[in-house]
Amino acid sequence: MHIPSDFSQPKANAITSIRAVKQVNPMAAAATTVDIKKLAEILFFSSGITREMKNPYGSYYMRAASATGALYPIELYIVCQDIDGLKAGVYHFCPGDFTLTELRSGDYRAGLAAAAGDSRNIITSPIAVIFTSLAWRNAWKYQSRSYRHWFWDSGVIAANLLATTASSYLQSFIILGFVDDMVNRLLRLDDKREAAVAIAAIGAGLSKEPAIKHKEISSLPLPEVLPLSTKGEADYPEIWKIHRASYISDLEEAKHWVNCGTRFKRREPLEAEILDSRPLEDTQSPPPKSFQPTLGEVILLRGSSRRFARSPISFRQLSTILEASTTGVPLDFLGDEEGNTTTTTKIDIYMVVNDVEGLPSGGYFFNRPTFSVELLKNKVSRNTSGYLCLGQALFSDASVVFFLMADLITLLSTCGNRGYRASQFEAGIIAGKIYLASYAQQLGASGSTFFDDAVMEFFSPHAKDKSTMIAVGIGIPGYKSRPGKVLAARLSRDQLLSAQTTI
Repeated sequence: MHIPSDFSQPKANAITSIRAVKQVNPMAAAATTVDIKKLAEILFFSSGITREMKNPYGSYYMRAASATGALYPIELYIVCQDIDGLKAGVYHFCPGDFTLTELRSGDYRAGLAAAAGDSRNIITSPIAVIFTSLAWRNAWKYQSRSYRHWFWDSGVIAANLLATTASSYLQSFIILGFVDDMVNRLLRLDDKREAAVAIAAIGAGLSKEPAIKHKEISSLPLPEVLPLSTKGEADYPEIWKIHRASYISDLEEAKHWVNCGTRFKRREPLEAEILDSRPLEDTQSPPPKSFQPTLGEVILLRGSSRRFARSPISFRQLSTILEASTTGVPLDFLGDEEGNTTTTTKIDIYMVVNDVEGLPSGGYFFNRPTFSVELLKNKVSRNTSGYLCLGQALFSDASVVFFLMADLITLLSTCGNRGYRASQFEAGIIAGKIYLASYAQQLGASGSTFFDDAVMEFFSPHAKDKSTMIAVGIGIPGYKSRPGKVLAARLSRDQLLSAQTTI
């Protein structure tokens, strides 16, 4: 079924929405109607088509959130109760023709909640969005290394989703702990081609528990799907081997995994000389006469910068990005089942500062408890950030390059193998928020891969034994790009086939 294309755009302040903290306006929240148009808004601004790039070989379609190599391996599925305009069921969302395809009829939220350790956030939400990865869609280019891209790419979509729902006073919560086979079976996924990555409960607390406590998830034939390639798909068994190594096999294990991050004991960094420290600026109130776009405007403006101007950004802009990107990350392993974050993020932010007004260039660490940036290395050439990002000049030109790192050794010992998924996904959300907070301040951003060991060595001894999850460069764009549009397309089957690798 086609879903409405005349939905509203998120009109709340962009930075406020990107923070995505719990809203304090219960009257506004109560007035929010979760219907088919609200769902269409959430889906579009999370993963809809915003640009059509025409070239001699045909049209190339870009989406609301970034993706590694613009290959878009992440698919979205809906599990919902009856809402105005849509019957209860399990659906697949296609951004190409802006449709929902029914996979199962009926309310399966109870079964999904059971698979996620009896999640009350799912059972009391009218809608759950499930992120999956079609592995081959970017494995053909990045091979086995593309496994980390599952979580980068789903994380940046989740950042858009969290901001979009926050702008409508809807409380969203991300669940990473679930019985994999149950959720994959619910979505009728083809094993070793596509797998569930995460679940987003939208509007937690707005619905009563369904009368049927647990709807049986029966096995059904695989649905008819468009091929990813007319030339066939290569198999990358290492991807599936590492993915299955972090499967949760039963309901009790899912319950045990939830909140595992609260048991995480951060290791003290090795002795490192802090050369200087500077607190972030207060960013809660916007400066006078500042650019204050709506969230919808920012998502349509967002792209991936291809050139930076080697011009300075302000320390306030950097402060806003750091504050907004590390606030409002509601993940099940970080807090309690009611969505209250009880521990800090497991991601550490290091950065190479090339050009920030009033801040010496160098290698820095963001000390989140003190909300300050600490200088670890000074007199750093701007070629350093480019070298660390595989020698790309773009990241030498950036004003700041963030390296999101995690203590994987400790996290894996605390949360088991699934801790790898959790750290990569959390880094993806923070990267997505960095993108949005940059564009909300008329800056540009671009993500990158990196030399893993070289990044750790550069920030050592402070970052010794930490693993880099993702890198993001920000700066003044070297060109003026046009904003995207709401392209809730109505592509035909033939058009979908010709554009299958880009939508």
